[in-house]
Amino acid sequence: MLHTYKQIVSSALDNIPSLQQILDKVWAQRQFSEKQISQNLSSVLISLDAQATDLFHQYEQQAIEHLFLLWAKANKHQISSLKLSGEDQIYAFVEHYQPLFIDFASAVQLFEKRVGNMRKARGGKTFELLLQKCLDSIGIPAEIPKGKEIRQKLRRIDLVIPDVQTALETPDKAIFLTCKRTLRERWKQEIPQIGPNQTVYLITIDQELSEQKAQEIQSHNLIAFVPDNLKQQKHAQSSWIRKLSDLPKDLQQRVGKR
Repeated sequence: MLHTYKQIVSSALDNIPSLQQILDKVWAQRQFSEKQISQNLSSVLISLDAQATDLFHQYEQQAIEHLFLLWAKANKHQISSLKLSGEDQIYAFVEHYQPLFIDFASAVQLFEKRVGNMRKARGGKTFELLLQKCLDSIGIPAEIPKGKEIRQKLRRIDLVIPDVQTALETPDKAIFLTCKRTLRERWKQEIPQIGPNQTVYLITIDQELSEQKAQEIQSHNLIAFVPDNLKQQKHAQSSWIRKLSDLPKDLQQRVGKR
């Protein structure tokens, strides 16, 4: 039966479009102008990320509905043979249908495990791709390192400006972006080592920035761009902490000098 579960779960998950397809749909729906992105990158990114997450959840719901349909078809003989009888319909229902519910739960458990892995991979990648798309739309070239060898050389860098070749050959002339949708407990372990004369920015849309994290950012010699509203906090007044909406202007000035 496990083999059958794997087949129907895979078939159900096929109903969820690829991450790129979801992001393309969200981007087409919102149609932010260059001015909005240049001046209000913080709210634009947060809005796009939230809409992409909602859309993914909608596709998840459709996938689990399809999973139930496939499971029902696979068990149609057992389902059609069940007939309720007796005065207490509740207990009769439980007695007759409980085995099928337990069986369906096994398929749902496998589905949730697979879709849970998709969520983990999607979360950070969504933010990274949306940032790249926003920067590209306002004329700031940003490339995602691809390939095992290149990613190993650049380690935990998510985006490089203007391109990977510059980052590898003349790193002092590139800008390195590490994108963190949220600053979880392990975020410090995922921050790259900063080489001589390298410019590394931490970009996040996390809505929380504790005083401890602000201090840790400074101790790592990082410049962090955070949601605009967080800059109002007392412990975020440091020049190491900047508004996310100031990122386009900063990058445009730096790219122009290089």
